[in-house]
Amino acid sequence: MTSPDLVLIEQIGAGRLITLNRPEARNALSQALNRQLIDALAAADTDADTSVILLAGAGGAFCAGMDLKELAERGFTGTEKTENCIDRVSNCRTPVIGLIDGPAVTGGFELALACDFLIASQRARFADTHARVGIVPGGGLTARLAEVIGVRRARQMSGTGQYIDAATALRWGLVNEVVESAALRERGLAIAEAFTATDPATLAEVWQLYDAISHDQIAHAVDREAEINKAWSAQAAALADSTTAVLEHGRAQNRTSR
Repeated sequence: MTSPDLVLIEQIGAGRLITLNRPEARNALSQALNRQLIDALAAADTDADTSVILLAGAGGAFCAGMDLKELAERGFTGTEKTENCIDRVSNCRTPVIGLIDGPAVTGGFELALACDFLIASQRARFADTHARVGIVPGGGLTARLAEVIGVRRARQMSGTGQYIDAATALRWGLVNEVVESAALRERGLAIAEAFTATDPATLAEVWQLYDAISHDQIAHAVDREAEINKAWSAQAAALADSTTAVLEHGRAQNRTSR
């Protein structure tokens, strides 16, 4: 039996649009989706004809984070950590633009933060619910979120688990632009096309300089978070109990924000 296409890939000019394709689960990161996304990102990053990677989610959601149902079945032990798509995004030499439509939550929020910058629709929502689930972040969230919006606002998001809307994300500097949902894809493609006007070798050097600035600022924080995550464990029963509460919390937040 062949695996379903959990990742959709489109080459549009010099842009590679990679779309998470588990809409029935709000594109939650199952192990299978994680593997397919890593492979798609690696292929795009080594393709000479691809100048920009666009990362999106199908079905009106970017990514709801780790698949909590799958995680609840096996529990969480940080020492079992394997290669993950968040690290793969952050390590891409090719510019990665996140197109955020709908919720980007916890692990999905980490995936968005690993992109070079974000374009959001007016329906975008962001939240860090790690503390509600009972798992210490391990994908660089505490480092990258504090870098982008400041440590006080980052503490607020992680401490409360509350969602922020697209307008707040724009005001806080989390996203670069907010557009209508129907225009998100075309806006992303337009930005990707604008990248092709640059000299590839020069852009690569400029991108490395920006990567170096970010690395200097957050590398130790990312490593420290990963070490704490490795030492953390959560039992399957506790995860199962928290899953329902977290999902209902998200539904309530999104209902009231409309």
